[in-house]
Amino acid sequence: MHSQRLLQVAAITALTSSVFANPIPPREPTDNIPRGSPLVTDEILLLDAPAFKSSEGDQWTASIRMFTHLRQIDSKIFSTALTTAIEALGIEIGNKASNVLERTKLFLAIPRSGIEVDLDIVGCESILTGETSKTGLLEQSIGIGACSGSLKQRVISGSAPGFFKDRQFESLLFPSLPTGFGVVSDVDDTIKVSHVLDTKLKLQAALVDDHVAVDGMPELYSKWDGELGNPAWFYLTGSPYQLYPSLRKFIFDEYPQGPMITKNITYTDIPNLFKYIVDEDVDEILGDYKITQLEKLRSFYPQKKFITIGDSTQADPEAYAEIARRYPDFIQCIFIRKVDGADNRFERFLSAFAGVPASKWTVFTEPSELLRLDVANGRCN
Repeated sequence: MHSQRLLQVAAITALTSSVFANPIPPREPTDNIPRGSPLVTDEILLLDAPAFKSSEGDQWTASIRMFTHLRQIDSKIFSTALTTAIEALGIEIGNKASNVLERTKLFLAIPRSGIEVDLDIVGCESILTGETSKTGLLEQSIGIGACSGSLKQRVISGSAPGFFKDRQFESLLFPSLPTGFGVVSDVDDTIKVSHVLDTKLKLQAALVDDHVAVDGMPELYSKWDGELGNPAWFYLTGSPYQLYPSLRKFIFDEYPQGPMITKNITYTDIPNLFKYIVDEDVDEILGDYKITQLEKLRSFYPQKKFITIGDSTQADPEAYAEIARRYPDFIQCIFIRKVDGADNRFERFLSAFAGVPASKWTVFTEPSELLRLDVANGRCN
């Protein structure tokens, strides 16, 4: 723990000194630009959205999330400051500089508040969103009508004006019936190698290295996708939305597709961004965050049976167990992957799952241990 703290201090010091050596304009929310529809100077990150049926018959509701910011200009100064700081920690960037720039650019984007966007959803009603907040974020449940066609994913699209043609932005809508199965999966060290317990390797995995799947997890998820009858997939991560584009691509390449739920955290300077990535004291915060998001999913799909899967590095056991105690019929199975170096004491799991039937939860080391289970029929161990 002590060595980890020393590395954190060194990391933040290295980055801060790089910023002083290479000044970067402050990234503060901008309030003196016109509000309303997007401008030619605006860009929009539209996240994939789940859709659920409301209590009014065939009417659907979409949970829309987006981030609006000023169009960014590539900054050589920013690139130099960031790569210098990372390399000062002994992390070799090599030919991965493009990864670093792609994964960090949204952290320093200038948010745009008061922006509302027209969205078209294939087979459903067009919608006008509410206004983005001071931090450029919008999270809103919006009615999208009856929607025609099958329950397959469909495109959500919008546009912002450009000099010569409209600039398009789009995401996917994932509609799912009130009944059936759903799967909630953690990301870091559950399906993606993230080294959450090692500050240096965590930073390297988050910003530099190509994302790598945990061995055996793509095969397990593919099996569940078939056995559970095309369940609704949700990827619930403690990572901030700024990492959404690269994480989304990784998940779509390796796992069943579904919306990813990220944390809404906005930064206005590089040192605070860096401090967040290397911070260890997030277990309780992440636990509360995941409980809140699981409560929200239950409000969308109160009749679904959910499989939840996470790992032992942070608060997944405690968060999933709390939801299982509150809503016994909502959670069918809970699976926790044991990560080397984490608190894997059996006493920890017994305490976390107090009040949850032992038949509902399993702690595993290798995904192959779960392949034999009949999860669809509630065989969780």
